[in-house]
Amino acid sequence: MEKCKNLKWMDLYKELEELVEKNPDIIIHDKVIEIPSANKSKFYFLFDMLRDAFIKEEFTEWLKKAELLSTAYLKVEQDLIRLLDLKQIFMPNNIKRFLNDPLDQLRRGIFDLLFDLIGGETEIQDFIIKARDKIDFSFRQLYKQGFNKWIALALLKQFEPDEIFHVPLDKLDSKQVIKRSVSAKEVLPFPIKSKDLYFEIGARKALLTPDAIIHSAKMNKYVSFRTELGRAMWQANSYSDKREWYSIRSLMEQYGVAEIRPDILIYIGDNMEDIALIADSERICRPDILVECIDDINIDDTLLREKIEQINLHYTTLNPTLGGFTISKQEMSKHISGELKREIKLLDINFQKETRLESIVKLAKYPDV
Repeated sequence: MEKCKNLKWMDLYKELEELVEKNPDIIIHDKVIEIPSANKSKFYFLFDMLRDAFIKEEFTEWLKKAELLSTAYLKVEQDLIRLLDLKQIFMPNNIKRFLNDPLDQLRRGIFDLLFDLIGGETEIQDFIIKARDKIDFSFRQLYKQGFNKWIALALLKQFEPDEIFHVPLDKLDSKQVIKRSVSAKEVLPFPIKSKDLYFEIGARKALLTPDAIIHSAKMNKYVSFRTELGRAMWQANSYSDKREWYSIRSLMEQYGVAEIRPDILIYIGDNMEDIALIADSERICRPDILVECIDDINIDDTLLREKIEQINLHYTTLNPTLGGFTISKQEMSKHISGELKREIKLLDINFQKETRLESIVKLAKYPDV
């Protein structure tokens, strides 16, 4: 099996075909998969090697970038775990797997397609086209979300956190949603100390609260972060009178937006209860700093133009009190600088220079400078 590690994916496919042909008790057709235990180890070894080889050959440069992102992310994750004595950083499983081992997550996308090919349900050219398309779509999404998570954690680290808190909202089940009175309002729990950091994982939320609230030793203030801004289901029973609140409906009517989803919202306050609510079903809290991220994979002209339009619209719509930043890989800056609103600062970065994010902390600490 050692020799297989250097084979091209087409050569591995031929080996897999031969294995199936020589062993008629291996049955793969009509969604029926039966692989006797005597052949199972070799079959799945070739199967997994083939998937990996396909991705390495078809997406060589992207995979190199993903591996650099993985290394950078895992470093800052370990730094924060050590700094804050964290147990875990929660996020959607597919993003977590991608950041830990890009190839392990990406190979999952062509599992069924490869079985269809081996079972004769699709031709090899169809497999190539479908597998390329599926990996392309998955890669773009995962890299973008992973890049944003790395930026969020690297930025959080620059604030020199010495404590971390989260807002303990109850998880909603279908019965609660169905039985809920339309006029009922949700009580916002007080933030509590935490040993975990919770990135949004797609569950239905009564209210939108921060991914994390930290106490910043550098500023001696509380700082809250929110990524993946979705829609809250219910209305809060109260709002901090120390913050400014926008009507979501008014924003949508005024600016013609269907949704407001900036990459990272940052709030700063002397009391953490004032920055514990990001939005409910009716209102959104005006952020102090808006951070947008542009990765170096989703960069064709159309996608880049759409992203820049979104960044400018988010800035105009939410009008952050201190300002906005757009963070991009260094090689992207020349494509972006002239397109952003002049109030938005462009910050180019690479995986070895996360300390450049300190300029965002300086704006938060010295807003009048």
